[in-house]
Amino acid sequence: MKHDSAEIIIKKELNTIQTPEYDIVSGVKKEIIRKQKVTGRRPLYIAGVICMCLMVSIGVMGATIPSFNKLLSVVGSDIALLLQPVEISSEDQGIKMEVVAAMNDDEMSVVYFTMQDLVGDRIDKTLDIYDYSMEGASLFNCQLVDYDETSKTAILRMQANGGEELKGKKVNFQVASFLSDKMTFAEAEAGVDLSDIKECKDSQTMLLDMDNCISGGSGLLFKELREQRLIKVLKNDQMQLTLPKIDFMYISNMGIIDGRLHIQIKWIGDGIDDHGYLYFTDVSGNKVDINPSTISFGSDESGNLQYGRNYCEYIYDIEDLKLANLKLKGNFVTHGNYVTGNWKTTFKLASVGEELQSNCYIETDTLSINNIKVSPLGITLVGSKEDKDILEINDLQEIMVGVKMNDGSVQIFKSATSFNNNGKVILKYLAASPLDVNKVESASINGTVIESF
Repeated sequence: MKHDSAEIIIKKELNTIQTPEYDIVSGVKKEIIRKQKVTGRRPLYIAGVICMCLMVSIGVMGATIPSFNKLLSVVGSDIALLLQPVEISSEDQGIKMEVVAAMNDDEMSVVYFTMQDLVGDRIDKTLDIYDYSMEGASLFNCQLVDYDETSKTAILRMQANGGEELKGKKVNFQVASFLSDKMTFAEAEAGVDLSDIKECKDSQTMLLDMDNCISGGSGLLFKELREQRLIKVLKNDQMQLTLPKIDFMYISNMGIIDGRLHIQIKWIGDGIDDHGYLYFTDVSGNKVDINPSTISFGSDESGNLQYGRNYCEYIYDIEDLKLANLKLKGNFVTHGNYVTGNWKTTFKLASVGEELQSNCYIETDTLSINNIKVSPLGITLVGSKEDKDILEINDLQEIMVGVKMNDGSVQIFKSATSFNNNGKVILKYLAASPLDVNKVESASINGTVIESF
């Protein structure tokens, strides 16, 4: 009777622990029966072995399960069904990184991990992972999911493309640096009268080599400017117009070149990721929807233009603008902490499960879609594009995707990640909650219904 009572107590304790891959009680029982047949040892002695084995097992799992359970409380039970527990940690610089769980489908891998400062206050709710990688993956994105002030622990989600090639393989996941102590300066007024800005003469401009001097750019004009190869930009450091409380950048010149408004800013702070943007408001203080194109470049001590990012030039088409009615403002960000280290783990990625797919033939203004996939993680569209450029945000917004389930419920997908792979354009729409592919009735792309999965 004493033996039975002890076993019942153990079972009750084990019922609170999720062990999907292996039933410890059944395994131990089978081993007991096998050894009884071979050795004929007394049940009482074997009962002691049961207790010892189970106590050790409970102790080991109890040390690792809390971080996974904490993650489940944050992401919810639906996502928990897809997650593969990992719980492997690495420590450096007094900071512990732990990969808690992961999931993977044909296009995307998702890794949940934590960062905890064991000795200081370098981890906070503004944590931004700066330099990180996962072997075999590309196009990374990392977001803060949760921050616990008491334990100084942040939960983060890393997403990366390249899932199909990583299924069942061991991968190296590494963090090399991060930022924290974020400071944001919003609605900073430049205090300049835009109507005073004049057309620049050639002596007030410089030629910028678009092939060798730029480190980045954006906007509708960027492609046109890139094709010109040599373009006119403002002569650098002709003014030093600071914005309130901001000491890591200033406006270094303003002028009109060939009918376009140019505003040049210079980054002067020590922050490795100082960034921000300029914008206009009307007389009522409302933000005006005027999207500039930007070009980032560098300069040596003599003022000669070269590759770099000390300068960013904003370029606006102003044909229909009344500059006298606009105010120039900016939102800018810097960080107080930049921490480097070597946090590295190795683990195996497993698939989230079954995927559905179907060929289709749908034309949009910018993309020819010929295949759709549905996985528990979301929807993937595969297609082709006449040019090789990544789709712009406006292009993605024109593609409406939805999934209808057997119970009549519909999930609409509003945002996607776009990337090119071996000449194909791939759009990945992540589901707000995991999809049960066995209950998918149909999918739709811009109103065209697809049922033949």
